[in-house]
Amino acid sequence: MLDVKYAVFGALENNCYLITDTSTGKSALVDCTEDSEKMRNFISGTDLEYILLTHGHFDHIGGVKGIKELTNAKVVISREDEPMLSSSKHSLAAFCNAEQNNTKADIIIRDGDTITLGESIIKVIATPGHTKGGVCYLCDDKLFTGDTLFFCSCGRTDFPGGSDAQILASLKKLASLEGNPAVYPGHEELSTLDFERTNNPYMK
Repeated sequence: MLDVKYAVFGALENNCYLITDTSTGKSALVDCTEDSEKMRNFISGTDLEYILLTHGHFDHIGGVKGIKELTNAKVVISREDEPMLSSSKHSLAAFCNAEQNNTKADIIIRDGDTITLGESIIKVIATPGHTKGGVCYLCDDKLFTGDTLFFCSCGRTDFPGGSDAQILASLKKLASLEGNPAVYPGHEELSTLDFERTNNPYMK
């Protein structure tokens, strides 16, 4: 079973999530906008095992280098988005005049992979469209959607690597999941999958 807490970071108001396996206390950070006092306080006192990246845009990876060095957490990202960790061009940091703190992945993931966090099993769901290697993470009744699925909306597709057709296919894939997991997006407010199935125009 997972416990989830979140906070909003950075100028683009990113949601970062600290997820903890309640049986063992093992934790993971879903996306890491910045290495700041606020972020360090957010993860303070946890046994951080992973930094799970939904994709490689600069506002989701800006703090990875520092937090990895602080905690020795393993950095997890898809093969398609891994180059963004060491390229300000690919991460769009250069485009937005943002800082790029180059780092490397420890674990490369693909669709259907699983990550063990204590006694919790996290499933990787490939959801390209916002980026070529965008992924969502599903555990129990919790779905972390990055910039694929937002409250009544979805991620932009006009950046390099974006695709309208792919993100619509990814949203259809998410809509077909069983049950009604809580939706934890990379920006904006939280939701549920049933609500998005009914109300999100991009999922209809």
